[in-house]
This record gives sequence, structure tokens and C-alpha cells, in this order.
Amino acid sequence: IGLLVGAFFATSAFAADSQKIIDVKTVQGWITQKHANWRAKESWVSRLPKEDIQRMLGLQKPPQGTLDFSGVRKNAVEGGLDWRNVNGVNWLAPVMNQGNCGSCVAFSTVATLEARTSIAYGMPNLRASFSPQALFACGGGGCETGWYPDDAAKYLQTTGIPDEACMPYTSGSTGNDASCGQKCGDADARSLKIAGYTQPTSYGGSPEAVKEALKKGPLATTLTVYADFVTYGGGVYKHVGGAYLGGHAVSLVGYDDAKGAWLIRNSWGAEWGDNGFAWMSYDDTSGIASDTWAYDIAGNADVLAVSAPLNREYVSGKYQLTAQGGGAKAQDVQFHLKDADGREAGAVACRAAAQGCVAELDTTTLKQGRYEIVAQSVASPSVKSQVREFYVLNSEPQLSLAMTPDGDLSQPINGRPTFQITAKSAFVPMQHVEFRAIDSNGKIAAIKSNDYVLEQMKMGWRTMTVTPGQYTILFHGETKYNGKVYAVDSNSYTVTVKQ
Repeated sequence: IGLLVGAFFATSAFAADSQKIIDVKTVQGWITQKHANWRAKESWVSRLPKEDIQRMLGLQKPPQGTLDFSGVRKNAVEGGLDWRNVNGVNWLAPVMNQGNCGSCVAFSTVATLEARTSIAYGMPNLRASFSPQALFACGGGGCETGWYPDDAAKYLQTTGIPDEACMPYTSGSTGNDASCGQKCGDADARSLKIAGYTQPTSYGGSPEAVKEALKKGPLATTLTVYADFVTYGGGVYKHVGGAYLGGHAVSLVGYDDAKGAWLIRNSWGAEWGDNGFAWMSYDDTSGIASDTWAYDIAGNADVLAVSAPLNREYVSGKYQLTAQGGGAKAQDVQFHLKDADGREAGAVACRAAAQGCVAELDTTTLKQGRYEIVAQSVASPSVKSQVREFYVLNSEPQLSLAMTPDGDLSQPINGRPTFQITAKSAFVPMQHVEFRAIDSNGKIAAIKSNDYVLEQMKMGWRTMTVTPGQYTILFHGETKYNGKVYAVDSNSYTVTVKQ
């Protein structure tokens, strides 16, 4: 899922600014003092005030206690597993970002499910993509209240989850809950149900049980977050200081006995941690891996996947569609397209190629806008891929961008000024919007990005990310077409940031 950089927050305008929860230099001092084997760094998460970090910690019941390694044989053969590289293959989807919403349970569930689905079908290029928004909104989660991993697992088994295109994630950009009614009309037909789930570390589980379960794929897990964790930048994390913040859910994707650590995939974007991942010490006090959930996927030999276009890709001119599959029924394939209104927009036969099959789509024969595509077996129509969404753009984009502050910018400001953003673009959504604060020397002093652009958005700026002084602030939008970037700036304001 290509989602948000969680830097925009829908908050009350000009609220009094809280200080950062912790200073990176302080954490690095603790690390040195306690001879810990990790390093701290600044990220968009570490710059946030306490209340905003806690809002992203949407686990309602933090883990109790830690796994007991005391019974592990000291002479046991050291091993390891990293699902980013199993026999040279990466089975994980790109790191996601939950943004300004306590939806971590949904994101850890989806990250785990996507990997386990690809593994169950034996296809690293399956690129399974599920909707955390649908899971969260329909399963009972809330941005302010969070959710439970066990409830998420039960929902996967009883109801299932549709593809990402069925209900794209917007809560991270708006900060608001989405209605379950916003999912696509054929969500049930597009949903995957798991065959069941287990909890390897329930009722006195052991580290060996977690490692054994990990051999079949990543696990959903939970941890207690302390302030130093938000500054993690590499190495093997072990709590060295800082206040308790709350419970969090992540995906457990590996372990390394030589490091004495678990490998987690977080949902705070690739800027946080080690490209979105973290190694966490077996004996860390966070309780990592003491609660785990493993999903059972009923895979079979006949499977199809659209490998091009990718979700939310923008295409122009003559474009090569590609699909991959397994099993005899995946040999004779057609691509089926639907437009933004759900109407059939054509079918294209897919001819055999070295890797799967290919077909040429002349996008100039289509109206510009949003489309959905699915690959389907001709002989066995029940064998079909997940739905992907993509955009057709065959003319120079016409862009406009406007910002309206929610408060008075003529007086010195601090805290979290917020803005109403109108991002208009003919035929297709704008691809990229970023906030910019430009200092008196013309240098960009703060820049925050959003790659899931809505026509109407509410975005905020954390003034703590710059030093006091005068700045020009604006929003900058971009869309790429025919190898060229088309850009637009909003109206701007000159503001004075105070302490």
C-alpha cells in the first residue's frame, strides 16, 4: 500500500504547543551510559508532542510481562530468519504509515496478512494488498480509541477484508474515522477470509514457539512503547529511559539469535527506524513477542496477480499490462477494466511471456480518470487476481492549490496552526502535496509530504520543527506526466514563529 507520510495532522487550530516528548541527544547519552547497542535519530515521530504520539498507539491492551528465555538451552544452535530475504526473496510489502490515527492494530494485521498470503501461495510477486481502512472502520476500531488484535483476527476469519482499492486509507490524512459504508459495493466478493488463526505465545508460550510459528510467515504482535523507542534509528533496541507512552501493534517478521533480537516492521513510514524496521532485544521490557497472532491462509495452486500497473499508478499512452500466476488455469488470461463509475471499460487478452503474461493497453482509447483492473482466467473465471486501481492521464495536468488558515496568521504563532486545503486537478487526483516553510534566506526549513491527496483536506504544521523567526509558508503540489513534473504552489503567508 503506498500511503501517507504521517506529517499532517487534523487538530484544533493554534492549540498551545507541547514540547517534544524526548530529546535525541538525551537518549543517545542514556544509550552510551548503559552500553546499549542501538542508536537514536530524529524522525517525524520523535518531533511530535506526547499527545500526538499516544494517538498513534492504538493498542487498547498492552502486553503483560515478557517472554521467558531462562529455559532456553545455552548450547542451542543459533539461528535466524528475516522475511525480507529468504533465499534471496523479499516476501514483504512496502512499509506503510498509519499517520494521525490510532489504527496500528489494523496496519499490523494487514502487514502480516499480506506477507502470509504471498507465502501461502508461494508467490513473492503476488503483491497482496488489503485495506486497513476497511478492516478498522468495519471491524470496530476508532482513531481515538484504537482496537484489539484478537478482534481483528476474528474479523478476518468471520467477515474477511477487501483489497486496498475497495476502500483506500484516508484517516491518516484527515485524522478522522471513516464510515464502513464508504467501502466498495462489491466488497464481500473481493474479500479474503482466513481459514483460522492461532496465538503461539498464549497461555505460557515460549520463544521457541514464536520462532517455529515465524517459519510459516510473519506474526502480528504487540509491545509497550516508551519515549526512547520513538527515536530508534538502528541497532538492537533495548529500553534505556523515557516515560511510558502506551501500547502499540506491529508485525513480527524475523529473529536473529546472534543479535539476541526480534525483527519488527512498524507502521510509521520508512523515515522512522531502519527504513521502517527495528531489531528489538529478546529481553527488552516492552513485552515484544509475548502476545502473537498467526493467520492461516488456505492457498492453492491456481492464483493470479496483476504486477503492472501497481496500486495508484499513473499511466499514459501505450502501457504494458503484466500478470503472473501459478497453476494450469492461469495460462489463458484476460484483463478486465472498470471505470470510476463501475462500468465495464474493456477486456484485453494476456499473451504468454517469460514471466507470466503481458498485454498492451492503449490508454488513449480510454477516458482519463480512475480505473480498476483484474486479471481473470478464461477457462476458470473463479481464478482471478485482486483488484488494482490506477489512473489514466493523457494530457497535461491542470492543477490548482489553495490554503485557508483556521486562525489568524497576522500575530506571532506557535503550536499547531491548521489549514483547509483545496487540491484540484482535472481528470485525476494530484499525485503529491507537501507543506513548505521557507526562511528569510529562501531556504526550505520544513517540508512535510503527502502522497495520498484528497480534493479537500485539513492539514497542520508543527512549528516546533523550526527555530523562532519569520517564514513564508505554502503548499506545493505535483503530478508527473510524460516524463515531466507539473507543479503548482498555493497562496502563501508570511508568519512569525515564536517560542
